[in-house]
Formats: sequence, structure tokens, C-alpha cells
Amino acid sequence: MRKWLEPPEGSYLRHEVEVDVRFQEVDPLQVVWHGHYVTYFEDARVAFGRRYGISYEQLRAAGLAAPIVRLECDYLAPARFGDVLVISVRLYRRESAKLDFLYTVSRKADSAVLAVGRTLQVFSDVEGNMVLTTPAILRDTYDKWAAEMIDE
Repeated sequence: MRKWLEPPEGSYLRHEVEVDVRFQEVDPLQVVWHGHYVTYFEDARVAFGRRYGISYEQLRAAGLAAPIVRLECDYLAPARFGDVLVISVRLYRRESAKLDFLYTVSRKADSAVLAVGRTLQVFSDVEGNMVLTTPAILRDTYDKWAAEMIDE
């Protein structure tokens, strides 16, 4: 399982968002509850989609949904009330009909990596039927932003 959270091979698009840890996100020890990291991933994914033209609204307009079928997170150090977090999200280019995102959650003040996560989304039509070929909206995104693709 550990291997799945390592950065995959291939080119990717990258985006970052900042999130302020709010009081309601921490437990009595002032540590962020683990489930909120899923929300941080979602915040980054939504901002990424808006930046690169594959927002949930744009997917819906294309007659598509993109349900998450796999999610994992490794918690490395605690985030606390008052921290400003930087969530870096990468979308890895895949030839198949899926969205493969990798996330790194860091504390802005000292760049400490607090968590690493990954989600996998597939495509379906609005009736819930799987879409097995890469949708045009995703192919168009890869083509439009090819100059911003990072290869490692």
C-alpha cells in the first residue's frame, strides 16, 4: 500500500492553495481531526479544476461526473489551530479515463510536510454509467496546458 502514496511516474499539472486551520477543525488537543484532510484535498481539487478548466461545473456541463473510487492519506505531523496550510495538488496525466491526484499538505510557516494523500477518480455519465474512454474535456485540458506539464 505504501507505494501508492509515492509520487507516480509521468508528467503532471500542479496547483497550490492555502487554507487557514479553523477552530472547529481541531480536537481538544488543538490538533486537526484527521477527516478534515479530505476536505483540504477537496479544496485543492476544486481550485485546480477551476484553474485548468475541469471544474465540477464544467464536468457536469459536459454530462460527466467524477466520483472518487480510492483515497489514501499518510499523516506525518499534526496541523494545529492557527496554522496556515499549503496544499499542493498534482494531476498526473493518464491515457485512461481517470483523474489521478497527489496531495502534499505543508505548514506555511516552516514548510514542514504534515500529510501526503492521493485520490483516484473515474468518469461516469449523469446516469452513473462508467465512461471508459478519456473524455474530450480532459484531453483538451492536457493539450491546452501541455507547456505547463512538469516531468519528473
